[in-house]
Amino acid sequence: MANRTQRRPPLAAAQSLGSLPPRQVPGLGGAFAAVGASIVLGAVAVYLPDTAKVWPLSIIAMVVAVFLIVFGVRAFRQQGKLDPGIEAVLPLLGAQRPTRDLVKASRWKGGWIGEPTRVLVRYAAFVNDEDPRADGRSQKGFLDQVVENFSRRMDGEYRAVKHDQRKCIIVLELAPPSTPRTKSEERAEKVVRKLFGDSANVDVEVGSEGEVTKVSVKHDQGPRFSAAVPRAQAERVYSSMLPGRWRAKWDLETDKVVFEIRPPMKDMVLHEPEPRDTELTHSAYKEFRIPIGVDEDGYTQYWHPAVSPHCLVIGGTGSGKTSFQHTVLTHFSQALWRVWVLDGKRIEFAGFRTWSNVELVAARVEHQVRMLQAAHDLMEQRYTQLENGTARLEDFEPLALIIDEYATFKARVIRWYATVKPKGAPAKPPVLELLSDLARLARSAKIHLLLGIQRPDAEFLGGEMRDNFGARLSLGRLSPQGAMMMWDSPAIGVAIPRNKRGRGVTLNADSLPVEVQTYYTPDPAKLDKTDVEEWEHLKQLTPTVTAYPRRMIVDPEPLIIDDEEIEADYFAWTTARITQWDASLEIEITDEREPVAPARSLPSNVVALGARRRPVPAAIRFEEEPDETEEEVSDEADGYGELREGGVEEISEGDLLLVDHSLGVWGVVESIEPDVVDEEALAVEYRDPESGEAGLWTIPDTEVITYRSPILEKEK
Repeated sequence: MANRTQRRPPLAAAQSLGSLPPRQVPGLGGAFAAVGASIVLGAVAVYLPDTAKVWPLSIIAMVVAVFLIVFGVRAFRQQGKLDPGIEAVLPLLGAQRPTRDLVKASRWKGGWIGEPTRVLVRYAAFVNDEDPRADGRSQKGFLDQVVENFSRRMDGEYRAVKHDQRKCIIVLELAPPSTPRTKSEERAEKVVRKLFGDSANVDVEVGSEGEVTKVSVKHDQGPRFSAAVPRAQAERVYSSMLPGRWRAKWDLETDKVVFEIRPPMKDMVLHEPEPRDTELTHSAYKEFRIPIGVDEDGYTQYWHPAVSPHCLVIGGTGSGKTSFQHTVLTHFSQALWRVWVLDGKRIEFAGFRTWSNVELVAARVEHQVRMLQAAHDLMEQRYTQLENGTARLEDFEPLALIIDEYATFKARVIRWYATVKPKGAPAKPPVLELLSDLARLARSAKIHLLLGIQRPDAEFLGGEMRDNFGARLSLGRLSPQGAMMMWDSPAIGVAIPRNKRGRGVTLNADSLPVEVQTYYTPDPAKLDKTDVEEWEHLKQLTPTVTAYPRRMIVDPEPLIIDDEEIEADYFAWTTARITQWDASLEIEITDEREPVAPARSLPSNVVALGARRRPVPAAIRFEEEPDETEEEVSDEADGYGELREGGVEEISEGDLLLVDHSLGVWGVVESIEPDVVDEEALAVEYRDPESGEAGLWTIPDTEVITYRSPILEKEK
């Protein structure tokens, strides 16, 4: 076969062979014979006495004659429709004379005469039927010329569905009628051909309103897109060039890719319980995962503590951050984990103080300090056991430490430490260093942190500490500064739609940021008797086994020196006793002149067994003062600089771009790519800051635009 192919002459230009022989109506001879037989039989029937058997034969012969004439005329007219196409392709088939034997229609459709929908074409063995595109030649190949010449002379467009080079056979089929192409379809195809070359086979699907919804591509650029970076670049360019939010699904084995519009996401997803064993084994601990939320494809994204030991969650007021922490708490407790909670706002976890397997909920700053000290002491104890060989990692039970509103906690502990700092003590609260140690070392002692903060400012989270949180989740809309600190990009998470509680960005299994809707867990402290469904849902999330009963921190007893009471200092609080919860020791404080937090109803004035009432020290009194950290990290601050005007080449990702001067509409720039259709323009993809809807603006390089750049803070 290879030798025969090499001996084939070059493809010659088609030359006319003249007209085809005159057409003949097939079946006329048989029709005339049938008519004659009918006449003879009729004449004989006149002279026979018994004509009952002769007349039916005469009638049948006449019917046969009519049938042959009708279908002969039909075949004659069909051949007349096919002849122009035959004459157009005969010179390409190696024919030496005009003939109809090389092109036959095997299927007709539509009306009495119809159109040939399937045509069988034969050609001579010496014809060069190679595809010139295989060796880089630019002229059309044999198959393309056959299809083009035949279609030009017929009433419709034909396409080759089969080409058997061994048998020298081509099968053509009538292509379905094409609808008028919209500008969106044309642009989508142009973008694809710019990315994958002119040889790509493109199939564009449109919606009911003419918008492009899906584009399937069969290409021959497999090696080029075998790496992840070129694929990501292609997705980014395509999404920038077309309106809407797009994604790509790659099939590298068959050199296919499908671009499609991203599906809509649900506004709320309930946290569903998972069946757990009555015992938490080390193997179950290693496989344990916490569901974070559902992404746009309907896949659940997880936090895997054994792989990513600590999780950082950020989000402003009303973003759903606390609800996510409730989800994590209930999932930990249902899996029989030991759970400690640092309630930075003092009331966000009030409904979970009696929850099974939640040992401690620290609402007061001194109790919070004691809890962190206890977690650090437990870590050091386990390290000692591992070092001495007296225990193995599988012998330890996992501890989940949930820290809510870290910035608020840090500000309060600094103020409190100034009132209880003894002489010779460090200038800064030692507990802050303990927290850094936990972030660095706790994973090897089966202690895992979930840290919540409104935004990961360098003032509150240094670079090293932030890097120890491999699992991350940002909820609500981020400022450009927060996005840069969280995702190393000022554009990720800054255009999350408003009023979408629980909507945010997390890392998928490939460590890429994806948009998710986090699971929702009701807060029992905020429900009343009418919330029947929420109570029933919480009942399903309640652990069936209580492995770790509730515990309490007992306030240290003041020292008595020379009949004078000296309140406990910082180190006395860090060594306070932690015992089993005893409700009989709870004393309610009702002094309205000294307003205190609701957490003061806990045994804040209890000393060992001899409980006695004493005034609340001013050092630990929680006055209702404005929370400066809340105002500082409010998501309402836009975080952008002054107005600027300039060319489109001056803007960067994360900038705020004025996309409509008349309406005052702004958009957050997500990507900037050269326009594949207009070489003198840039395609800017942006998202509306209010709704989160994506948009595309093709801007000529000569146009003056208005924009604002984010004010990025340097890490200290």
